[in-house]
Amino acid sequence: MTITTISRAVLLSSTAAAFAVGLAASALAQEVNLDPALVSAAEAKAKALAGDQALTGSIEIIGQNGGYEGAITEAVMKPFEAATGVKIKYTGTQDSNIILARASAGNPPQVAQVQQGVMAGLAKDGKLVDLSGFMADDLKANFTDAVNGTASADGKVYGVYQGFSPFMLWYNPAAYTGPKDGATWADVVKWTDDNAKAGTPVWCAAQEAGPGSGFPGAQMLEVLFAKKYGPEKLRQWGEGTLAWTSPEVKDAWQMYGQVINDASVYGGAQGALSSSIASGYDGLVSDPIGCQAAIWGAWTAGLINASAGNVKAGENLDFMAVPASTPEYASTEIFQAAPFVAFSDDAATKAFMEYLASPEQQALLASADQWAVANLNVPSTTYKSPLLKKAAETYFGSGVSLSAGPNILNSQAVGMEFYKGIVDYIADPSQLDAILQRLDAANAAAKQ
Repeated sequence: MTITTISRAVLLSSTAAAFAVGLAASALAQEVNLDPALVSAAEAKAKALAGDQALTGSIEIIGQNGGYEGAITEAVMKPFEAATGVKIKYTGTQDSNIILARASAGNPPQVAQVQQGVMAGLAKDGKLVDLSGFMADDLKANFTDAVNGTASADGKVYGVYQGFSPFMLWYNPAAYTGPKDGATWADVVKWTDDNAKAGTPVWCAAQEAGPGSGFPGAQMLEVLFAKKYGPEKLRQWGEGTLAWTSPEVKDAWQMYGQVINDASVYGGAQGALSSSIASGYDGLVSDPIGCQAAIWGAWTAGLINASAGNVKAGENLDFMAVPASTPEYASTEIFQAAPFVAFSDDAATKAFMEYLASPEQQALLASADQWAVANLNVPSTTYKSPLLKKAAETYFGSGVSLSAGPNILNSQAVGMEFYKGIVDYIADPSQLDAILQRLDAANAAAKQ
């Protein structure tokens, strides 16, 4: 899940549709502050991909981003429209059931953004275009095998990523008293406990996000699991072959509860549950600070409201890799990203998918400073944010094992039950066994 539930800017005015294609692309780029030179480079790339083909018509795209993030998503697609004349019709929604229903009825959009679990099911049913059948060289040149692997099913690549968010431990260098270099997760737990006993909660853990409340906790819990049990167990859990009531999964929940509890969280358990994710991490940089640390995605710095205190990279906000419980899995990292997949293999759609994977388009996306991008050929200097630059340099190298878990591999129904379970667990940790049994039941129902 990207942060579409957070409104940081108004939706793009619909009057932009009244302008000519080129002017609309330019206006949208200005709305999200895209570099005109990068817009031109993306247009040139789209023209080159179209080649001698006279592309016509439109491409309907259903993505997961709305609000300001939806405006960014649409803006980086517009150069393709300006270059080729193919109309881009973008809609943002978190409801993958719309896509599934249309695919089942035989009228899917040409392109959609779906979670990996949904992608695998659609691929198995023969609904998706195998991208490796016509752009294998581009995929290999632009992304690591690990990244392509997470957008694959049965050895075929079906998806192209746009924003790609790893997860890290955020902290305030001016106030952080916890372990850093060479630390283990046990060190972090001890630091948390020592501060809790002294009456000083150290964690920010805001969870309130309407129907999606609890998803920050779900993602943190997966990080802890991945760095103790590794990528293979994480995949099994995500695919539903490792039960929610298994010893490993229960242990990860208990690890989460060791640090995210009433005594250790800024505002206590109820404060965490009632604090909006739109502002609940402001305590990292506020004066006085409210918390010293948080584990969440690469978007965290962008969520902090200026009214809390301006983010100064390296001064009052920085990040490090989450310390591992098992040294072997120190470089195992979860991520949040949903690939764009194609339902149509017409010439315009194929050229568009190649455009999405290109360094020129991904550099344009990176310049929006909202997400890191996984394209190896986008220079880290493209980012204006030093923190996103650091994230790209840290998490997309060959030494990192990017791994997917239940947050993106399971069904939407199980995912929502996961988030609800986090909320219930923070409110009352004694419910854990009942929560895990409920999740096992949801997983069994989803597989029927």
